[in-house]
Amino acid sequence: MLNIENDSCEIMGTENKMKDTILGKNRDKMPNFLFRVMTVIMRLIDFLNNSSGKNFKTLNLKQGQVVVDYGCGPARYIENASKAVGTNGKVYAVDIHPLAIENVNTKIKQKQLKNVEAVLADGYSTSLKDKSIDVIYALDMFHMISSPLGLLREFHRILKDDGIAIIEDGHQKRSETLQKVNRTYLFRVVEETNKHIKCKKMNN
Repeated sequence: MLNIENDSCEIMGTENKMKDTILGKNRDKMPNFLFRVMTVIMRLIDFLNNSSGKNFKTLNLKQGQVVVDYGCGPARYIENASKAVGTNGKVYAVDIHPLAIENVNTKIKQKQLKNVEAVLADGYSTSLKDKSIDVIYALDMFHMISSPLGLLREFHRILKDDGIAIIEDGHQKRSETLQKVNRTYLFRVVEETNKHIKCKKMNN
């Protein structure tokens, strides 16, 4: 006799796992094939709708700031970030994926972005100095993180005491984003928008 209820649950579970795989949920590093597919899709979206340009404006970066584009992926934001912080500022484009670093270095060369530097992360760790960063923005990637505590520890280490971490929900609910941040006791949320949350270090 068929167990329709169990079969339905199993099918739904399989569909959810497939969706999570495509979105990269709870997986820090995408396979090369999925990364390339994501890059093509994002470039098409930006071509049709300038999505990254519109999203970037919500960050409100300022001249002279030292910023980190964490999980920079296909390097959608680094040209805008380079212009926003100006010649006295600095942009570190950080990612765990070597293909992302290739994309960043290609764009640096093509656009002559002298204030941008690519940084390959080792897990969540970077080579950046303690308390050296004004703003970290992590866009469309927080849902991928398997250890929010590990990531936010690194954010806490490199951010200045008055620095800001801007975290976009990505493919998860706001409640899930807040839960992940709050349970680390490293950051407090100081502002919420429909796009992202802004956080400051808890010891301030």
